[in-house]
Amino acid sequence: MNLGCLIFYSSNMKCVLCLVALFAFFSNAVIADDTTAKLILIKEVLNDIITEGNDLSVQYSLFNIGDGPATDVELADSDFHESEFELVSGMTSVKWERIGANSNVSHVVVVKPLKASAFNSTSAVVQYVASEGAEPTFGFSDELGELSIISATEYKRLHASHVWEWFLFSVFCIPSLLLPYLLHFTSKSKYNALSAKKKH
Repeated sequence: MNLGCLIFYSSNMKCVLCLVALFAFFSNAVIADDTTAKLILIKEVLNDIITEGNDLSVQYSLFNIGDGPATDVELADSDFHESEFELVSGMTSVKWERIGANSNVSHVVVVKPLKASAFNSTSAVVQYVASEGAEPTFGFSDELGELSIISATEYKRLHASHVWEWFLFSVFCIPSLLLPYLLHFTSKSKYNALSAKKKH
């Protein structure tokens, strides 16, 4: 191989190496910019028992498990109609400008059921922009299914202190406890009296 061939080969190798370096640089730049958000929405009822006329608390938790921030985030829940629930605190539609990668936010709505009934809890909806310039992405929480709202009367019956019932129970138990004691005391008194006579 002569000197001219070596120079040509060396120049070609430099060009190839430069092209590979440029390709790697731009690939890394594209990968770095291609970060998207991914939101997970969890809806949960915080009450153990749902009662007519008492506060019902519902918590919404949003987790961003993606590599980039979620922007223009909107959360909405259409479960709580005015004819069936009174809004106590919080909002059923809420917005966040930005939720960063690997972070989370939460929101609590408190409503008051106006009547006792079976209540079907559907999914809450979240809308957000996953990356710059992208179309909005939609996500849904899990459905809680049918929840039972019990009446105030039923709640009192199940969870009252039952003081009056315990008082009546005690009154009825007194004779059954007192009668054996009286019989024992009478028998013992008679026995002691007979023993005293025999000694005399």
